Amino acid sequence: MMKSVLLIFNDMICSYKVIDIAHAIGYALAAQNIDFEVGQKMYEGYCSVINLSPTELNLIFDLIVARFTLSIVLGNKAIRDGDANSYVVDCVKQNEKFLNLFSSQIQQLFNK
Repeated sequence: MMKSVLLIFNDMICSYKVIDIAHAIGYALAAQNIDFEVGQKMYEGYCSVINLSPTELNLIFDLIVARFTLSIVLGNKAIRDGDANSYVVDCVKQNEKFLNLFSSQIQQLFNK
């Protein structure tokens, strides 16, 4: 089964180019239960339009990990401070699960 991915490049926040694609790939992988094909297609599509340096390409994995780590840290702080609802609790659990799986399985996908 072939899957399609659509990226709207002008709908991203203003930041370093590599951060945009790292966040997009991370959240797509999380939503697709780490379907590597989805991440690879997004990576290839983005890089066919936007040129990234070798240094930027090697940062994609680290940026995905950093984004999910930040979500976990901020969510845990909200839980500890009593400011979290069930959505935040669920997100922390899902992000921890994703980060563990992601870290162990796909680093080589982006570090060519």
